[in-house]
Amino acid sequence: MSKRKKPAGATRASTSPAGHPASDSAFSDPTTSDPTPPVALPPLPPHPSTPTTQTEVDYDDHDLLGQADWVIGGDAARKARQQGLYAGYVLFLGALVYGLPIVQAVFRTSDAGSLGQQLRSPVAIALLVASVAALLGAVVFAGRFRGPVVPPMPWIDLVLPAPLDRALALRRWWRYAAVGGLFVGALSGLTVGAGLAFAHLAGVVTVIVTTLVGTALGVLASRLWLWSQVRSWPGPDRSLTLLWRVPDALRELHAESLRAHSANTSTMAGSALTGNLRTARLALTRPVRHGRSARLRAGRPFGVLVRRDVLGLQRTPGAFLSGLGLTLLGGAVITWAFTQPAAPSIAATIGLLPLYLGFGAWSEGLRLQADNVGTPSLLGTTEVTEAVAHVTVPTVLTVAVLGGWLAVAAAVGSLPASALLSLWLVLVLVVAGNVLAAFRGSPTFVLRPQMVAIWYAVPALTVVVLGSVIAVLTKAGSYTWLSAVSWLVYAVLAWSVSKVRRLTYLHRS
Repeated sequence: MSKRKKPAGATRASTSPAGHPASDSAFSDPTTSDPTPPVALPPLPPHPSTPTTQTEVDYDDHDLLGQADWVIGGDAARKARQQGLYAGYVLFLGALVYGLPIVQAVFRTSDAGSLGQQLRSPVAIALLVASVAALLGAVVFAGRFRGPVVPPMPWIDLVLPAPLDRALALRRWWRYAAVGGLFVGALSGLTVGAGLAFAHLAGVVTVIVTTLVGTALGVLASRLWLWSQVRSWPGPDRSLTLLWRVPDALRELHAESLRAHSANTSTMAGSALTGNLRTARLALTRPVRHGRSARLRAGRPFGVLVRRDVLGLQRTPGAFLSGLGLTLLGGAVITWAFTQPAAPSIAATIGLLPLYLGFGAWSEGLRLQADNVGTPSLLGTTEVTEAVAHVTVPTVLTVAVLGGWLAVAAAVGSLPASALLSLWLVLVLVVAGNVLAAFRGSPTFVLRPQMVAIWYAVPALTVVVLGSVIAVLTKAGSYTWLSAVSWLVYAVLAWSVSKVRRLTYLHRS
């Protein structure tokens, strides 16, 4: 409830200034049997010496916001709630059908005693903490571009400028994000705990503990997301205390910041549906603030391209650090899967995706070549030579990370020769998958969300599926089949090179 002052009427029918009749009923004859109705005079302007009084009128902010919501969105709020419930239902079914069997497979396909001993080791605990920190860091990074509170543009333009409490005006969108984070965290913890229980490795207490931990992480992630959105725009209060002062955090959200986040949402959605990721990358690019004094030295074309990628990582430390974190995580899991007999085969499947994404975070030069494909090379190199130069830096960095984890594995245990061969095939597969992802081109089919999602996921699925097959064959010692799969890996590499040539020739023609 808000109170606002409103000028009171200076002249009413019964409060006219002295010397003026309140109505012309004073001129009617009281002895007349049918007196004429009095004629109402217009209110007189207040006398200059008469002070104007102020009265306080109570306005219900909730009622005003409800009316504005109906005028701007109509029945959109109810439909949004229904869509949220349906999304939660689908997510629950996905966790029940896919998540729970996968978690059970992780623990059932390995020796329970050895696996439990390794999971309780300091290295495993450190990797778990690093994974949680990386996930929360990704949430903070995403909040700079698209936060949890993104109302539609008419709401930003018409409702937020009104003298209403901004925390109330933005509360609905925050509730959507908060409930979603709580639900996803609780469901993730419940899935892990239930998988342990069904694999007869834990009891009911473990299920409750994992559910509570997942719920706490979901709440923390949603609040960090909101805090990062507040920090994306200059303001007086951007401290960490906003994590538990949610109404104050909502009041700190600037209208221009909300417009920018709404525009970013539209850009990313349009780019995803049309298959044009370049638009989203250009819209979300941050100004260069690091390494601006460094200059690219002249030299041979191949060396210049390699040094250009090194300079690009130096100027974008966020991309370098995100790639390093993902590669460290994926490399650790994959090395553990190939070098430790107690590790389940599905561990390689879990570690392949962050390794693939980490390599991609270092491959901005490769994506820029694909964005400008078809244009004449200013350095006189062919398209394949340029692509090889652009994958040199991420390949060297990935080899360094995998080599470090192999050294750790050799120090704490044995290092079988088959692990080296399998990791080499995984490295070739990751390089080929990123080249395929960069030079995928534009979709040539009817743009439907399901088809676009599958089209996007083809390179990642290729890496994950073939890498999982390599892990299973390595565990089983089937080296004959492993040699056959190695030829398939090299065929994927040749396919990626042909995509580079084909996309270049299509643009030039």
